[in-house]
Amino acid sequence: MSQDSINELLESLKVEFLATLPERLGEIENLVLDLTEQDDIGSLLRVVHSLKGAAGTHGYHMFTRICHQMEGMMRELVECNKIHSQKAVDLLLGYNDLMDEALELLNNDETNLASIEKKLNQFSSILSTRHYKVLIAEPSALYSSMIVSVLEEENYQVKTVSDGLSALQNLLMQDYDVLITARELPLLNGEALASALRLSENRNNNANIILITTKQRSMIKHADLFEHIVDRASIRDGSLLKAVR
Repeated sequence: MSQDSINELLESLKVEFLATLPERLGEIENLVLDLTEQDDIGSLLRVVHSLKGAAGTHGYHMFTRICHQMEGMMRELVECNKIHSQKAVDLLLGYNDLMDEALELLNNDETNLASIEKKLNQFSSILSTRHYKVLIAEPSALYSSMIVSVLEEENYQVKTVSDGLSALQNLLMQDYDVLITARELPLLNGEALASALRLSENRNNNANIILITTKQRSMIKHADLFEHIVDRASIRDGSLLKAVR
């Protein structure tokens, strides 16, 4: 096959890709609209990922970028447990609308996609506003609820456990930005928990650690394990939130 024939084939495939794109975008739109009714987003992820690959193959890198960012947004929404919300639907439909706009420009022989680029950057700023994940290991339901109320007001994503062993299991299985632990915990105390986390090769071994204690700082051994040491009174006056930040 001559080079001219190859070029003609590639060009025909690019034309076919653009011709079938409205159907693909329609499928994505329907899957997004179904998000509030279904538990599995796997189908939507697969369709968007497939479109990303096809767009890259044919040199339509703007669609590749939009799909890549859309995938990231979906994972962020899943992590925050908001994938079935109306906000999620609106955000994901925004990406679909962006691809519709890009397709219209290309069909009109417009190669300057600066307007699409600008909107994509605006979407990117939404994606970068991540919700920090905090694990609280506190045996007292009262103190645990106080910490949760302080953090959730600032949109931290919070999980609570009541003993050190459960905390360690969570830290080994899920990503967290901050560990807030009482010094005295059932099964595994706060200092041992922090030591185990620091010595592990787990992805959370560099997470910030806050130790909550009623003891004076001078009485705490190996204080260098902790980025912050606060007393229980700080939960009431807001110092805990400052420590997390």
